Amino acid sequence: MPLVVFGDGLKNKDLVKFKGLRHGISNKIYIQLNIREKIVDINEFKTSKICNCRLQPNLENLKVSQDDHTRKIHQVLKCITCNIYWNRDVMASKNMITIAHSIWNGNDRPTVFKRQTATSNVIASAHSRNLLKLSEN
Repeated sequence: MPLVVFGDGLKNKDLVKFKGLRHGISNKIYIQLNIREKIVDINEFKTSKICNCRLQPNLENLKVSQDDHTRKIHQVLKCITCNIYWNRDVMASKNMITIAHSIWNGNDRPTVFKRQTATSNVIASAHSRNLLKLSEN
């Protein structure tokens, strides 16, 4: 059975915000594929920031020198560990396939792509302490 993986990054990106709806051509493709194939929506959290070879966040932006200054190219990252240059979109696609395979095989989303959960060891800032005092009164 073919499996099609869609990143959820295109949701809510239209001029009119409709929660959870896709727009434009990607919506038409999504609807047609959904009729014919099994589609999985993948949360794109950290997919373009983790090297697909080692599943580690050892990436830095490509730097280009022009005249007297250096600028970073956002779309291209270099893995410091494996010395590979990645296009962010290609890397994100490969990582979404990795996530889909993990879930398909009955495992959870790989830890490196999970959001950190809040802990009770959070230190309140001066502003939040003042808000807490106001709410107690």
